[in-house]
Amino acid sequence: MSFKNFFERSIRGWLPEEPKMPKSKLKRIRTPIATLLVATTVFSLFSSVFMFNQPAVLLPPPLIAQSTPNSSYVEFKGILQQNNSFILILTNGTHISSKNLTMTFSITEKSRNECTAHITIECDGFSNEASVEGSIVDGNLVIDSTRSIFLINPNVTRKQKIVLTETDDWKLTATVDTRTGKTSTAIDPYRVTALMVSSSMSRTETGWPINVHLGYDPTTGILVYSGYSLSDVLLKEIGIELLLGGGLKLVSYSENLNLEVVNLPPPGSMSSVRFVLFILLVSLPVILPVAAVVVYIIRKKRKRTQVAALNILELHDNTTQNCDKRGW
Repeated sequence: MSFKNFFERSIRGWLPEEPKMPKSKLKRIRTPIATLLVATTVFSLFSSVFMFNQPAVLLPPPLIAQSTPNSSYVEFKGILQQNNSFILILTNGTHISSKNLTMTFSITEKSRNECTAHITIECDGFSNEASVEGSIVDGNLVIDSTRSIFLINPNVTRKQKIVLTETDDWKLTATVDTRTGKTSTAIDPYRVTALMVSSSMSRTETGWPINVHLGYDPTTGILVYSGYSLSDVLLKEIGIELLLGGGLKLVSYSENLNLEVVNLPPPGSMSSVRFVLFILLVSLPVILPVAAVVVYIIRKKRKRTQVAALNILELHDNTTQNCDKRGW
């Protein structure tokens, strides 16, 4: 016989034992429901946090490359959507279709206003490069008296309309966004802080349709993102009139640019977090009243149990006293 059983048998009869009543339906389902709610909430929050952080740990940021003194460098990778292709309209009137595209741009200052711009492009069936002498005029890169969209003056006013490039008979105007954006790079989930500039549908000097959506470093004004289509005096130097079909996203850049690269979660994980928070917010008006009713019922039942125990104890005391008086 264990000490526990011996102790229980010794005190049995001296203290009233609370009767074990069958569990009510409410009590039988209360614990599983509470356990399910807590487990679901914890699992959802844990999964959301895991999805929120997981991609950021596995992928390296855009590469920071060494550059020569007084030189800045950016490299882009062409990103396509679905089954599209890049279309290169060449200056000789022909066109090339490609699934892959890379582009580099660098600018080296030679004096206070003089510089050398270098551009390369590689894709399926076409590659070319060129170095062109240019100048910096009011913070803008100018090649052969024509502004280039690869470098602009970043000191612009929000909602301001600016001229990206122009010739004697043509110009491409665009509007500066009201706030600085976080444009995507070629390496998800990293993004780069950029001054966003967009144009409405227009036409190039030779009549091709063009619609630019560009991102610039807010400090230096160098191009860090291009979407939709692209036409520029530097592209013409390598024989390209217009580039269509996809976006150019940052792959690497020189260390002297000091770009602000941020690590943001993919849109799907943010949607998961918002969904869980939304479910919790919507469920609160139902969970709180139910929890209050359950707590009220539990407390009321405990009070009834305590009152019944006290009544039994009083009855036992009265019976004992009566027995003592009668000598039983």
